[in-house]
Amino acid sequence: MTGMKLRDSVLTIIQKNWPIHVRETVFLLNWDPQDITNVSKVRYHFKKLEATGRIRTKKIGRALVAWPIGIERMRAVHDMFKD
Repeated sequence: MTGMKLRDSVLTIIQKNWPIHVRETVFLLNWDPQDITNVSKVRYHFKKLEATGRIRTKKIGRALVAWPIGIERMRAVHDMFKD
């Protein structure tokens, strides 16, 4: 699985399992999460999805965590009604 097909699979996993980190995404793709090549490929797609505005990411310790952009919108609406 390469290119846009892999990016779509990564996005689907993020949307179903948020918040999620890179190694967990690798595991859910049924790849070896200990293989740094697999981790690098998924991390690349995390960054590309963030650049296109489809997900948000944050470094927590050494882990890169992602969630769908729609969650940010829900949080903004929640903050508006909270006050």
